[in-house]
Amino acid sequence: MNLPQVISYEEQAIDSMVSVINRAKEILGQRQTLRGLANTRKLLTPETKVTLTTLHLPLAITTEAFIRDVIDNVWKLSDTFMYTLKYLNRTQDECSQYFYFEAIFSQPTAEYPIPQATVSVFFRVEDKYLYHVEDRGVPSMVFRIEGQRTDHDIRYVKLNPDWILGVLQMKIKFFKRIEEIGLF
Repeated sequence: MNLPQVISYEEQAIDSMVSVINRAKEILGQRQTLRGLANTRKLLTPETKVTLTTLHLPLAITTEAFIRDVIDNVWKLSDTFMYTLKYLNRTQDECSQYFYFEAIFSQPTAEYPIPQATVSVFFRVEDKYLYHVEDRGVPSMVFRIEGQRTDHDIRYVKLNPDWILGVLQMKIKFFKRIEEIGLF
């Protein structure tokens, strides 16, 4: 019995984009070699994959340092935004323990040194109890942007500055509308 290979949604999206681009090039008469086909896929595959192997016990301390390192050095968000990172809480259930962190991003300007709006990005680390301490492996980490429902795996998804700017602009527009209405 041949079972189909399990492929993530991201991989399926990349495969479909590569096939569309390559079909378009073929219709335009551009002949592609195998190397050219492979390079098309390489262009669409995100390079910024974060490895979680540096996380170890105590997770609350190493995770905070890890998140700061990713924001500053991998995603390079500190070039565009100011941020503060807070440890929120630790919870547990029968299978796992969870650590929660909040990174609050802002973008002060010369006109408004105190930022008009901030954006929170919430991080959750899951350490599973299902395995022996030595065999647990690497915990999983996801992040969620304020006002969004989607959890993004930090290993595969890069936090884009445009996402943060979009939420900042949305909040500033909302505050301006409230001022125009004169509620406060």
